[in-house]
Amino acid sequence: MPPESPSDSGSTAEASGPDTAVDAVLADACARLPAVLRAPAVLRLARRVPVVRAALGPTLTDPLERSELGIDAPPDPTQSDSLPHAIRAAMATLDAGGTVSPSLAARLEADAKDHPDWWVPAARVHLLTSGERERQARAALSNPELPYVFPGELHPRVVDVLAGGDRVLTALHIDWLRKVTRWVGDAALPDARALGFWFWPHLRYLAGGQLSKPLARLLRGRRLPPGAKGMVVAYHARIGKPWRSLMSALPADEQVVAAVAIASDRLE
Repeated sequence: MPPESPSDSGSTAEASGPDTAVDAVLADACARLPAVLRAPAVLRLARRVPVVRAALGPTLTDPLERSELGIDAPPDPTQSDSLPHAIRAAMATLDAGGTVSPSLAARLEADAKDHPDWWVPAARVHLLTSGERERQARAALSNPELPYVFPGELHPRVVDVLAGGDRVLTALHIDWLRKVTRWVGDAALPDARALGFWFWPHLRYLAGGQLSKPLARLLRGRRLPPGAKGMVVAYHARIGKPWRSLMSALPADEQVVAAVAIASDRLE
């Protein structure tokens, strides 16, 4: 299991052990199969939740969705007819233990820079396939000056964190890590708008306590897509913050997203 977040992330007591509320939500999700289960990031998490995978798999006919759930081989990203499809196919390929050409990954990231919902996942694919892209992220995060970023916007250095934080953040001094975490926290808004789970791989490496305010703002926010607040509750769970009462206050489909993500951690 990856190491927990630094000490200011909060108590991990509530996040440990099996949880009957999560199991009850998963049982409801398997009975209803709400549409939110087919969101790309939720499918990728559900591949690690056997009960959801078994219930949802037979209902899927799209080859890409089936590959994201882990029940079929991924389609060739070079044969995709759109940028989002190519990025999803590339990520499904990596999830399945396959390889993606670094040149293709670089092209996907370059093409995605004008598409906020897809820039971070494209950069993640690029970093996972290219040592040079990882070195670029390390160099960016070693720069002691953090640029101003308008709230809700993406900046190339924000993308560096969200593409490779799990690879590069462990080398940062704890005080600098806290500063970087506070700075990147505003990216939780475009993450929520995309239902991207961009922070998910990095939460145990960020200073989780510094994310409390931006996550709280999202739970109070409006005009977010279905599932976004469930994602935020799952983030609370992963950084060791209280989450059960937050999940119980959500609508049913939001609870599904939170439960799938939380249950996906049980295998680590």
